[in-house]
Amino acid sequence: MEILSAAYRRHAIIIVMIFVICILIECLICNANAFRLKNNGDYKQKTYTLQDLKITNAEVDMDNGKIIYNNTEHSPVFIHINNIDTKIGTVYLDLDIPNGVLPYTVCYTDETNANFYRSFEREYVSGVDKTKWFTCHFRGKSQQLILRLDNLEKEYAFCFNKLQINKPVPFQFSFMRFIVIFMVLALFYGVRYIAFFHAKEKTIVHNVALIGVCFGFIFIAIWIYFHSYSDIKLNLMYNCDFTDALIKGQLHLDIEVSEELKAMENPYDTSIRQTENIVCSWDTAYYNGKYYCYYGIVPALLFFVPYKLLTGVYLQCNIVVLIAYCLYLVFLDLTSIKIFRSTMPDISFGLEGIALIILNAATSIFYFAAEPSFYLVLYAVGLLFVAMGFWCFTVWYTNRRANWILLFLGGLCLSLAVGCRPPLLFYSLLLIPFGIRYLLKKPKNWIRDIIVLMIPYILVGSGLAVYNYLRFDSILEFGQTYQLTAQDQLHNTHTIYEIPVLLWLGLFQPLQFYAVFPFVSSGNPVNNYAGNFFVGSGLTPLLSQVPLLWILFMPFAWKKWFGKYALFSKITLLFITITGAIVMLFEFLNAGVEWRYTAEIAPLLCIVAVLLVGNTIRTTTQETASVIMSFMYILAVYTFAVSFLRGISGTFGYMLKYHPEFYYAIERTFCFWK
Repeated sequence: MEILSAAYRRHAIIIVMIFVICILIECLICNANAFRLKNNGDYKQKTYTLQDLKITNAEVDMDNGKIIYNNTEHSPVFIHINNIDTKIGTVYLDLDIPNGVLPYTVCYTDETNANFYRSFEREYVSGVDKTKWFTCHFRGKSQQLILRLDNLEKEYAFCFNKLQINKPVPFQFSFMRFIVIFMVLALFYGVRYIAFFHAKEKTIVHNVALIGVCFGFIFIAIWIYFHSYSDIKLNLMYNCDFTDALIKGQLHLDIEVSEELKAMENPYDTSIRQTENIVCSWDTAYYNGKYYCYYGIVPALLFFVPYKLLTGVYLQCNIVVLIAYCLYLVFLDLTSIKIFRSTMPDISFGLEGIALIILNAATSIFYFAAEPSFYLVLYAVGLLFVAMGFWCFTVWYTNRRANWILLFLGGLCLSLAVGCRPPLLFYSLLLIPFGIRYLLKKPKNWIRDIIVLMIPYILVGSGLAVYNYLRFDSILEFGQTYQLTAQDQLHNTHTIYEIPVLLWLGLFQPLQFYAVFPFVSSGNPVNNYAGNFFVGSGLTPLLSQVPLLWILFMPFAWKKWFGKYALFSKITLLFITITGAIVMLFEFLNAGVEWRYTAEIAPLLCIVAVLLVGNTIRTTTQETASVIMSFMYILAVYTFAVSFLRGISGTFGYMLKYHPEFYYAIERTFCFWK
């Protein structure tokens, strides 16, 4: 007991020390600009009003203190600040701008730069006080500054109240930033040294902590959602035209087809449609002179049609994406923990927590929350059904008493997932090894179990087959062949020569990192492959986003797994990995390389990677296990950071566009040195 108490005291002391260090980091490092001008007479304060400035390429209304842009040649506006004659430590701007953000470029002179050779960019954001200041690190005295405003719209006007040189930056203690830094450092220490994280017997406290991890992701996703896309109401083909068609009892869309499109020899040729300005309904399927929706019918029947019938208004796609994806995360975490604990009962709590962080970040939930367009409806709802289905199967498989309802619901969910996105049928393949083992263990019940499982597959599959045949005269055609999008799918063919380029773009290529917020962006889509495939603007290579997946390419991890487990576990893990690889190749070859496609691939591969790491840890010493878990924790922090930063920047920048004050508040929290 005394030894235990001594250990707790030591941990408590170190945690307190980390707490104090984090306070010092927040006060002295993150708020360093607040002390920049203290007791330094070299930085003289000066104030400039509109009358003191020289304005080029804009009209000046002195009575109202306004600068008005009416230049017909789209030339930039130059605001000259002359006769400064002092060292510049900070510049404070007091403006009244008509919209959220006013970007500008600062050109400056100093003792090493007398002709505006150097410049940097800033932005003034209404509602974000930190953007009123920018901190300077020039060389010696400066004589002039120029604020250059580019790409202004005609008649753009703003009030210039004043500009102050060397006004002190106020001290602002960011509680949120302090908590994040403290949690990251404290958890690193805990994962490395505290017995609570190495416990193999889980208590209710451990389970509550895992629930906290899951709902922490959901809370952040909702927080992002309400500051990005939430107030955008769009009437789109899927939630409006398709819903109306189904309510009328018809399968084609009530969208008029232009005569030019009907007359085309190949209406699926995007280049001809664009060069000849032929009007068509984008993202629909065109067949026999009618438009159809090739996106899955299940979400429309379950959510959009009933909502329109009950309320008389259209259900917005973004709401469905957020709710479905948050529920998906809950069932994914429940299923994953069940798999981890049934496969490796002695897995440590710390590894479980780290695994959930990596797994949840790999699902790109922050991207789905920030840009929940109608493209993501089918992914969110389909993956929700997959996770619910496997949760039912996992509970059914691990329970001692048979529960036919769970077996039926599992089959129903997985079959409904196919009605969202056909590639999700591959997930049903994962039932094969478990089904074979179950039949060998209980041969008397296999006929009954197969019947219970197959009923929903037959019912849903038959419905989808009839639905496809009535539209496209084929039970296997969901409409992808006839889609009017970026490339002609009807005449598109694939070769093995595409695979290396696609694997590089979607799997192996590094992300791009910068010294400006949000620090990380998509991989480079440039390639010189002489052929045709789709590369989306949100290209996010999987191994760069989730580096833990590199364990899949390490033979020693597989060797340890094959040396530890029985034949069933060996075959099952290999089967899951191969299935994930097949799904990945199918996605890349048939759809292309795009951010959202990885959402269907990452969970499978992440679960395999965690199992391999967990088994490796089990076969090592306690000290080595602690080192490996510490390294995994670093990977988890990296994966979370990449997911968060990529999410809020997004493919289309909705947060920056619709809620710039929120975006730049986050930006200034990260970029405290600005």
